[in-house]
Amino acid sequence: MRTACALMILFVLALGGCSSSEKEDEKKFTVEDLGIVSKADGRKVYYGMKQADAEAVLGQGKQRANGVFEYGLGIEAAYGEGKLVYLRVGEEAKDHYKTALNAEIGMTKDEFESIYGNVHMPTSPDAPLTYVFNMKKRMFLENNAPKNDKAAQNLLLFHAMEYDGIVDTIAIIDSYSTSHSIKE
Repeated sequence: MRTACALMILFVLALGGCSSSEKEDEKKFTVEDLGIVSKADGRKVYYGMKQADAEAVLGQGKQRANGVFEYGLGIEAAYGEGKLVYLRVGEEAKDHYKTALNAEIGMTKDEFESIYGNVHMPTSPDAPLTYVFNMKKRMFLENNAPKNDKAAQNLLLFHAMEYDGIVDTIAIIDSYSTSHSIKE
């Protein structure tokens, strides 16, 4: 009887392990997971936050003619309706910012992919990793082919651009909002 109970418990645990690994393949992300974090004090900047809140972390930006604000340390941002719709982190930010999931400027493309996964647009060795994030489903998609404007409004592009295999720029882009809010 004890042996039968022990075998039953092992069987149930084995089934539980299988189902949890299947769920790991469908990893859910948040918009904040795509944002950046100050290494100095842990404050976050992410898509959709109010401009005043982003500038409380980044400092006062200098607005360029095209509506993009330049901040110190290689950070650029743009806002639509007072909320962050574009964020670019360049090489100068390496020692000051990382992503919320600990990806950093200076890591390899493979290291970046090990953090955010391999569900991204098809890429060649020299092309950036381009993740298409569906904000409603909270997951990455394999392509950027929205069926209509409404579907496009739920997508963010998350790029890891590299030079010689090393990530030197990270960008978060709401391509729908930026095309409607940033001035040419």
